[in-house]
Amino acid sequence: MATACAGPAAQNAIAITHVSVIDVASGAIQPDNTVLVTGNRITYAGPAPSAAIPPKATVIDGRGKFLIPGLWDMHVHAFVHTFSDFAAPLMIANGVTGARDMGYYVDTTLRWKADIAAGREIGPRLVVGVRVDGPVTKARFVAIAVTEEDGVRAVDTLSKRRDGTRRADFIMTYSWVPRAAYFGIARESKKVGVPFAGPVPYAVSVVEASDAGQRSIEHEDDLMRACTSKDSLLRARSADTTTFSAGSLALMHDQAETIRKSYDPVACKGVIATLARNHTWVTPTLVAYQPYVHAFDSASTHREREKYVPGIVHAGWMHRASFLIPADSIVIRSFFSFDRTRDLRDASVKLLAGTDMPQAFVYPGFSLHDELELLVRSGLTPLEALRSATYSPAEFLGALDSLGTITRGKVADLVLLDADPLTDIRNTRRISLVIANGRVFDAAALAQLLKHVETALKR
Repeated sequence: MATACAGPAAQNAIAITHVSVIDVASGAIQPDNTVLVTGNRITYAGPAPSAAIPPKATVIDGRGKFLIPGLWDMHVHAFVHTFSDFAAPLMIANGVTGARDMGYYVDTTLRWKADIAAGREIGPRLVVGVRVDGPVTKARFVAIAVTEEDGVRAVDTLSKRRDGTRRADFIMTYSWVPRAAYFGIARESKKVGVPFAGPVPYAVSVVEASDAGQRSIEHEDDLMRACTSKDSLLRARSADTTTFSAGSLALMHDQAETIRKSYDPVACKGVIATLARNHTWVTPTLVAYQPYVHAFDSASTHREREKYVPGIVHAGWMHRASFLIPADSIVIRSFFSFDRTRDLRDASVKLLAGTDMPQAFVYPGFSLHDELELLVRSGLTPLEALRSATYSPAEFLGALDSLGTITRGKVADLVLLDADPLTDIRNTRRISLVIANGRVFDAAALAQLLKHVETALKR
């Protein structure tokens, strides 16, 4: 499984006593439990009267509090050159002890992964992807694939180092990967045992991507198109870069109108059934759409959080906001509904919590809590939303032996809350303490992480 989080753990044992432990797998709450941590592992989790607390252990009183596994953000692009130094500590400050980075500057991200593991940096454990796109992409940090052979070569080159060891954890396919290249990636990924995930390229349908073995589908856009009788037309329009510019919402207007008029419930049911049958996961990233839905009002832009992002990043966000008019938000609100999330849940398609940070006004750590709240608004129970950021990431990553629940022998990634998140999912924000890879961040330490970022950005 990925890498260590937040640096080496303290050697003295830690005991969280008389706490209510939430079993995110079953939804049960175990009252009056004690959880012991030695090094970076949980060495006891059970009834408080039966706990043998070592004499020199650091004791944390958990009375009236609730303990959950560390949270995961399963869709970030956090470690870009302007954001790296701030994203990692902000995630820990918000109880996000794990993240799946979808791949931008992969070498930078891999360096952060190594530095976090070695204790040189504070941050979440990382699962790192390398990104492949079509020739429309000019970025130097993205592999370009056109033919089937290009797709095969991209998997072989990007997934392994020269010595044959694994370079990254998965291949991320992006929107403009051509059809032939996509199926080359799918075939080679299966052959070498490296999963691939990402948005579904416009050149293939959601059903084709699921049948090809794509591990997860990112964002709800693709699914919304797939749930219409005009899927092929909508994908073709999206793929035509001559009709789209970053500052224009014309394409989104066009798609929203077409989706409203051509929604096909029978086709939609079939698409979702395919995802369920193939065990294709979905990361809705609902929070990434909210600024557009709400016309970049103060509630959606969270001005109180601006002090935690670099000025150049915030300026870019404001530039995007300047193109939106209130009427646009009405269109976007209908375009990005919550209906498909509810349909996915009802069909037993497994969901992952992710934010797409740093999209406009999507903040490291903070926005993961917004995403959980949006998932509940979309029809999930608080337990289902919480599971999408705890148990489900561990299951998705094949790491239930070490992560995902509060069980003896597992890695000590834990969040202590002042209130029950199963009663109100917003209580995931009420963080009393974070333990990341066995390292304790109490309230003072969490406040210091936030202050450090704020002060650094003022320089």
